[in-house]
Amino acid sequence: MEGYPLKLSQLTLHLLFLGIFAIPLMAQTQIGGGTCSSASLNTTYAVSISGRQVTSAGNFTSILQANGSATFDGLSKVTLTLTAGTNQALGMPLNWSGSYSVQANCAAVVTITSGGTATLNVMVYNQGKDFELTGSDATYSYTGSGVTQPSGCSITTMNGAYTFAATGFSLNATSVNGVANGAGLLQFDGQGNMTASVSRVVAEATTSVLTLSGSYTVTSDCLGSATLTDSNSHSYAMSFSIYSVAAANTSFYATLAQAEAFLMSGGGHTASSGTCAASDLNGTYSLTLSGRAISSAGEYAGSVQEIGTATFDGQGNVTLAGTDNTNVAQGTPFSYQGTYALPPNCDGAVTLTSGNTAAFTLVVWSSATQFNIVGSDANYVYSGSGTNNHPVCATPTLSGEYTYTASGFTSTGAMQNTAQDEAGVLQFDGQGNVTATFTDTQSGMSPVSIPAPLSGTYTVTSNCFVSAALHDASGDTTVFYFVILGVYGENLDLLADNLEFVRTGSAHSAFVNPSQGIGNVASYAYSATPPGSVFALFGENLASKADTAITTPIPTKLLNTTVTVNGELAPLFYVSTGQIDAQMPWDIPGNSVASVIVTSGTSASNAAAVYVPATGTPGINSLGNRAPVVNADGTVNSAGNGAKVGDEVVVYFTGGGPVDASGKLTTGDPSPAGLSPVTGDNSITVGGAQAQVVYMGLSPGSVGLYQANFIVPQLAKGSYAVIVTIAGYASNNPVMTVSN
Repeated sequence: MEGYPLKLSQLTLHLLFLGIFAIPLMAQTQIGGGTCSSASLNTTYAVSISGRQVTSAGNFTSILQANGSATFDGLSKVTLTLTAGTNQALGMPLNWSGSYSVQANCAAVVTITSGGTATLNVMVYNQGKDFELTGSDATYSYTGSGVTQPSGCSITTMNGAYTFAATGFSLNATSVNGVANGAGLLQFDGQGNMTASVSRVVAEATTSVLTLSGSYTVTSDCLGSATLTDSNSHSYAMSFSIYSVAAANTSFYATLAQAEAFLMSGGGHTASSGTCAASDLNGTYSLTLSGRAISSAGEYAGSVQEIGTATFDGQGNVTLAGTDNTNVAQGTPFSYQGTYALPPNCDGAVTLTSGNTAAFTLVVWSSATQFNIVGSDANYVYSGSGTNNHPVCATPTLSGEYTYTASGFTSTGAMQNTAQDEAGVLQFDGQGNVTATFTDTQSGMSPVSIPAPLSGTYTVTSNCFVSAALHDASGDTTVFYFVILGVYGENLDLLADNLEFVRTGSAHSAFVNPSQGIGNVASYAYSATPPGSVFALFGENLASKADTAITTPIPTKLLNTTVTVNGELAPLFYVSTGQIDAQMPWDIPGNSVASVIVTSGTSASNAAAVYVPATGTPGINSLGNRAPVVNADGTVNSAGNGAKVGDEVVVYFTGGGPVDASGKLTTGDPSPAGLSPVTGDNSITVGGAQAQVVYMGLSPGSVGLYQANFIVPQLAKGSYAVIVTIAGYASNNPVMTVSN
């Protein structure tokens, strides 16, 4: 074409394009599915476990809170090394061992036979990196969680300020006599000294600030303990289990206790101390909020479980809204308004003045994307959390298999009875249908499993609220409410109830979330498939074998496989049992959530959500970390065949987004002749040096392929990262070679 050098013939470009996108570079699990086995649990996990013993009359008689580690051998053996506290004693070693088995759906059972006798239902997620659990023995109903634990910790691992939030119980000697929740800041100096400032809430308007100091130790296996005192020389004990040692976010489970006074457990995270402000909380966050009322006699006097959103305006005003369940009424909407303050140390406050009157301690972490709160009103002592890390939602956002756990209470009429917990598997089809299987546990009773699935329907709102009604064989209904979280919708907060059991908890994609299996074909980046671009979809049983398109227009069917996007057939470049490469139709609206379904023969997949951006989201193909760059002489750039400074070269990519087209854009057809430049602001850097862009737009005669012609900037001989940026979105960074 006149005006710029294409460098290669259109036939060669087309074959290059097919070659780039027909190679299955990475294999992922089936969309909405996968398989677990005992090998899925094959490492050491940081663990936190809580136990409750509640009589049928609703009286707390014993509690247990512990943290430590659990080691699974990948076959059938498990050991747990814990430090436990109860209302009778603190700092007790608890060493359990036994066996485990993992079902294909990632629901596992741990049977403890040494050091105790217990059955734990372990729900595996995040491809075996994490789990949640429920269970019971003769004394306790258990809930807990585990996260893959690092090794090689030392006393310097804990260094700096950390937020802390915990829930627990107040004690009178060895008896439970109320609720005790806490939140605040912990300060470690990296040399064995620490301080703590924790607001402890035990009842309405009964909050005391614990100002503590002392020493701590950390073992190489990332377990730690601290001995603290207050100004009156009262002693406090802390144990902790570290599960993340990232520079910006060290995280840990922790238990804080004072003998015969209180016992609480929770977790801590690196705080952004000195940098917080009210403006950091600005937008809508998910919200879970639980309130408990326990009398001085240890009687479970009432509880509320709430799920919804917290909306902060960045200027000190906040609204909490959603749905709540109590032992008296379920599925009740709530809306509270008030104010918040967030000082530089990230230890702030929320005060509700409308819809409810309540005061909370607020701690913020992870660059103000997450928070914890504890507080009280006239009826309950509360604990809660929130995150603003959630996707744009539609029905297919909730798709695939999720393992879940939930904790709550049984009731008879308005009277609360004993504690009960649940562990199960939810299967969503992305089109509004859901099934569930689960096991319920109580202390001193055999687990009750429901192998025959409950089934029902669900709806998803654009602000990521979900409601679902599931029915069992007898026609009884369980109502679930969810808030969708995570970049891909891979995490859920949940609230559930039927006539006799109210519970709250969380659910997680057991495998790679279906939305994670769809991305830019070159970079694999999620949310990077604007109209006209090429995307890769990973899974299992997507086609009977491999096949590649060899003609244009690109066909919408290869073998017996088709892909639809919002019901429209998408052109297919390549299909195999585990990967499909397809074009996003040009007429799919930008800034929308599209529904993708694969059909192979007579078998249709669940629907999976893909966010379709309205601007360019470039991805450069990477083969051996090299960018597909064509030198000025028409040869392919390589380590031994570099480009000269000042030469005009071409890099090929996909995901360029909207263009000022030189002709009609037809899905599956070659791009029109002539210049079709991208409309978004664009640039290219090579090794961080700005390059002069000669042309950036569709590559004429190819399907979904873009190219950028640019001048090699002044660089020394070597290999350098190439980055294409459109509308502020930067591509991945494979390299090209400069020869001088």
